[in-house]
Amino acid sequence: EYDVDGWMLEEMCPCNNGLERQLVESKPETWKIVYMCFVLVVMFVALISDRVGADSVMLGALTLCMASEIISVEEGLAGFANQGLLTVLVLFVVAAGISVTGALDWYMGKLLGRPKTTAAAQLRLMIPVAVVSAFLNN
Repeated sequence: EYDVDGWMLEEMCPCNNGLERQLVESKPETWKIVYMCFVLVVMFVALISDRVGADSVMLGALTLCMASEIISVEEGLAGFANQGLLTVLVLFVVAAGISVTGALDWYMGKLLGRPKTTAAAQLRLMIPVAVVSAFLNN
């Protein structure tokens, strides 16, 4: 049951053995729903078109959410304190450095060579992956 302004009135919670619990819902703000749908559609189109980097698209979407106060700045930036995210970010930097310098080109050429069949190519790829994955977690 709702009052005049659309707020939910107090109800009895069956899980608290008769103790009253106030259930409060915020008023639905339709503009936030429409705005987020627009941001998500623009974000997906930008990701699919691949004209802008995924990092820029995601940061742009996060910025739009914080600018419209759908999420607070503290909530938006709290995810960057996650250790897993920071590890992935560092690995992206390392991978970009290896790619730009060509550090693995010679090694991968010797390791993979020029296999004559698909099965030989898969075997040459599976053995090093199996050895490395035995020592690395995920």
